[in-house]
Amino acid sequence: MRKQFLSVSLSVMLLLAIILTDARHVSAQQPIDIKITTIQLKQQQMGVGIDRLAKYIKDRLGDKVRVRTYPAAQLYSGQEEVQAVMKGEVQFAYVIGSVLEPLDSRVEIIKLPYLFTDFDTTYKVLDGPLGKRLFSNVEQKGVVVLSLASSGDVAIHNSKRPIKTPDDFKGLKMRSYGPMGAATLKAMGAMAVVSVPEEMYTAFQQGMIDGGANPATVFYQRRLYDVQKYVTDAGMLNATLAPLIANKAWWDKLPTDIHAGLSEAIQKLTKEQRADIEVDNKKLFEQIAAKGCQLYTLTRADEAVWRKALQPVYTEFAPKIGADLVKDIQQEVEKLSKGKK
Repeated sequence: MRKQFLSVSLSVMLLLAIILTDARHVSAQQPIDIKITTIQLKQQQMGVGIDRLAKYIKDRLGDKVRVRTYPAAQLYSGQEEVQAVMKGEVQFAYVIGSVLEPLDSRVEIIKLPYLFTDFDTTYKVLDGPLGKRLFSNVEQKGVVVLSLASSGDVAIHNSKRPIKTPDDFKGLKMRSYGPMGAATLKAMGAMAVVSVPEEMYTAFQQGMIDGGANPATVFYQRRLYDVQKYVTDAGMLNATLAPLIANKAWWDKLPTDIHAGLSEAIQKLTKEQRADIEVDNKKLFEQIAAKGCQLYTLTRADEAVWRKALQPVYTEFAPKIGADLVKDIQQEVEKLSKGKK
């Protein structure tokens, strides 16, 4: 009787094992849902980026995933995007760098005026140990930064007059891109107004704000040339970086093949978009001028004057960010820049 009982028990256990194995197999075959969002318009850098990323993911993973993209703030505003990623409501978001600052004020270091000298140096610093150190607190909040791409040189623009020197900023009411941006404009003598990108065009059109500071790509793609006459190519006034972020818990728990496929797709996108902006950067200002804007490009002498005028921004923000981190990045930038001379 005991043998009969053991035999039946073993048969039941074997049957359950088969059922569970089949269930796991079926579960593993279910496509993984991936939502990718950005506030940028479909034709802008990040709008183009999420469509490309979706294509590359499907090319590598096929029916293992189901990818949907949401450009033009269809689901969330900028800060809401970050919260949605943290909650797992979306898996990826291509965001403006400043929206990560509420998670960790150290991220503001990216906006320190003329901290970086060129795109390549920026990538080398932030792709390395210093970048990992910079974004470590962001990861602890549940957000992982998977890639970064520049949005190009900064366009200083307004409807009143050409801007060549710090004195030209005085009396202008200008839209900024966050606390560091506001401090930068104030140091130059302007009155800074913080507003979201979606409201810019109307504010300029109605004369509520005289001008602002934006990546050249944003200025062009949002057709700000229709409502802003004077544009200055301010070079690397600040690093205009677009991070691709993901929910860290979701990212870390992905099956190995899915994780590898997504990583390959992201690497391909990052390489392409970095190369694109390197080529397009100066062309953008030519295109802006062709739209009827009066363009001025800072000379090295101009930039030296601007740097000096902007030192109060370092005095104010370096202690908040962490003087050691600022110093370490400055030293790394200097080392990498010397290697290019």
